[in-house]
Amino acid sequence: MMKLIVFRPAFGEMSGSPFCVKAACMLKLAGVDWEVSYLDDPRKMPKAKLPVLDDNGTLIPDSDQIRDYLEQRTGIDFDAGLTPSQRATGRAVIRMVEEHLYFAVLSDRWMGDASWEHIKATFFAHLPFPLSLFLPGLIRKDVFKQARAQGMGRHSEEERLDRARHDIDAIRDLLADKPFLFGETPSAADITVVTMLSTMAGFPERTALSRLVADDPLLMDYVKRGRATFYPE
Repeated sequence: MMKLIVFRPAFGEMSGSPFCVKAACMLKLAGVDWEVSYLDDPRKMPKAKLPVLDDNGTLIPDSDQIRDYLEQRTGIDFDAGLTPSQRATGRAVIRMVEEHLYFAVLSDRWMGDASWEHIKATFFAHLPFPLSLFLPGLIRKDVFKQARAQGMGRHSEEERLDRARHDIDAIRDLLADKPFLFGETPSAADITVVTMLSTMAGFPERTALSRLVADDPLLMDYVKRGRATFYPE
């Protein structure tokens, strides 16, 4: 049985990381036997991050590599039925969401003081004393450095919101009146987009960024369809 190693549940999601949730959704669609294992400190994992898929001792890190592994291992094609143009568009959407929109979400949660209180109380609840006194702050500083290095952390809150809004508008335009981004059947891009939008909408601090999704009926209906179709129980 495969084992998916992820961060603990948070804010109504089976893991606090949308990348971990994405990996779980792919495992469900792949139809393999798997179980979940929670880990708080991924520093000893390959690439020092989660998710990691453990297939009888073979460790596959990163949700994108997990996708490749599942497609090779099981024969599933997460983009089955798509044209070459749709596959290319789906790949671009995934990169937009994971390499740009995600960092707007990260900055919104970790850099905003009100949002940080939710992060600190949820993500670090299992830390023993005295680590709970100083480790959350150290990790927060590291996240600040990551966000600045990527570029999103250099922008003001208003600028980040404007950049994220363009991404959300692109998703809405591509979705239009279809059940999923490319028609009746979800693809790899839908898994990425739904998990990210669900993460945004479910955050308890109602920021302007989270409301871009939570206050949009079209997007929330899309999220509900996705969760009903490919979220693990």
